[in-house]
Amino acid sequence: MSTSHTFGVLDLVRDGDTSITQQLTDHIAGLIDSGELEPGSKLPATRALAADAHINHLTAVRVYRRLAEIGYVTAAVGRGTFVRRSVPLAPEAAAARENDDWQLGMLAQRTLSYADEMLRDSLHAPHSPDAIALGSGFPDPELCPSAELAQIAADIAREDPRAVTSYLQVEGVPELRERLAELGRDAGYASSADEILVTSGARQGVDLVARAILGPGDVAVVESPTFAGTLASLQATGARVLPMPVDGDGPDIAALERIVARHEIKLVALQPACANPTGADLSPARRERLLELARMRGFFVLEDGVYATIRYDGAPLQRMRAGAPSHVIYVDSLSKTIGGGLRVGWIAASGPVFDRLVQLKLDSDIHTAALPQHLGARYLRGDRHDELLARSIPVYRKRRDALLRALERHMRHDASWTIPSGGHNTWVTLDDPVDERALYVDALRAGVSFLPGGAIQAEKSSRTSMRLSFGLVDPSSHDEAVRRLAVALREVKRRGRGSATGALS
Repeated sequence: MSTSHTFGVLDLVRDGDTSITQQLTDHIAGLIDSGELEPGSKLPATRALAADAHINHLTAVRVYRRLAEIGYVTAAVGRGTFVRRSVPLAPEAAAARENDDWQLGMLAQRTLSYADEMLRDSLHAPHSPDAIALGSGFPDPELCPSAELAQIAADIAREDPRAVTSYLQVEGVPELRERLAELGRDAGYASSADEILVTSGARQGVDLVARAILGPGDVAVVESPTFAGTLASLQATGARVLPMPVDGDGPDIAALERIVARHEIKLVALQPACANPTGADLSPARRERLLELARMRGFFVLEDGVYATIRYDGAPLQRMRAGAPSHVIYVDSLSKTIGGGLRVGWIAASGPVFDRLVQLKLDSDIHTAALPQHLGARYLRGDRHDELLARSIPVYRKRRDALLRALERHMRHDASWTIPSGGHNTWVTLDDPVDERALYVDALRAGVSFLPGGAIQAEKSSRTSMRLSFGLVDPSSHDEAVRRLAVALREVKRRGRGSATGALS
């Protein structure tokens, strides 16, 4: 509970040239400027000020109003008047020092996690235009149906131009929701269009789910490593985010059991098929145990299926939501197949949580852009999407295989890696840890990029790992890319920097 501060002895000149209101205003502002009244301090009530200064109550009200006008205090109804966290400069000083520093006092503090730092550093480090990009999990634009989409867009503009300028219902274009539900009945993630909420990419879908379920102090569990966006959204809610390690059979559900024995968790987030970054599937036994735990303990499961259709080995897996539709919330998008620029994703859910998701979507952006939804609806008619997968998957499989051969040739004595069942990535872990920041910088200097493992793990690991993405790189370039990476690793080891923490430069 805040304690009101007094203003000390008030030596007011009752018959001077300066009004009592201005004298009191200057006096209190001076106490704030000197630090005697600290940021956040609660001021005496106006009636207490009037009694102490022997002035009428209306004058005291004018003093506080004037202090608020010039930026020294802020009032909260029912709570009182407080010194602002950031006090403005005098007009002449402000004019002389016009910059953005004042914003720091107005923005809530945010502590960056190690993953935040690594992701930021990897995105902002200088990249050579000649570097071979193993750091991006984007699909190859050459494999996306750009010409077909352009023709569909022209058809929509000619046939129904108002369709792309009119507001939509928040849940999405009915035709698109119906088609996604048809696909969902086969895949196991939906049974009707009433379960589908169209989003601006899977990224927004993940964020809406996190915000719908979690709040400060809640506990969530996430597979680690994971998609950077999932980790960011979970942490942004203020929830405590605990890691669930991953092996060749996907997330370790035995580790999850140990967590739920000690914590009341509200959400488990994972990618059960062709996960990013490992490319691994969650084994059938683990899938069943996870759903059993969700039912027994009463928590939600966020199932991210973005890469599930980009499969190289084995039969397609039924989505987990088919086994527990009230506990599992499914998120997917067209970004990895048709094109990320469309920003068309969706959530499949049911029950009260669906209504909450719809409300959050409405509060966020009213609805996803109209033209991309109409494009997606028309493109998904018939077998066109299946034909696209049939054309693109063999290309991505060749790129995966080329990267795996290059790793075997150049890094078999230094690292181990996953054999992805699908997706665009593999997860590489060094046998001996090194400073991943230093390795990243040296790799860029050698002409190759990757995503540092620390950027996508819920905890700082004692091991050094990285995500290598093969989807954008021609098979003929993979050998050279990994050779450059091996050169960078040897240079870091040569300098003997071990696992000490450095900084990108």
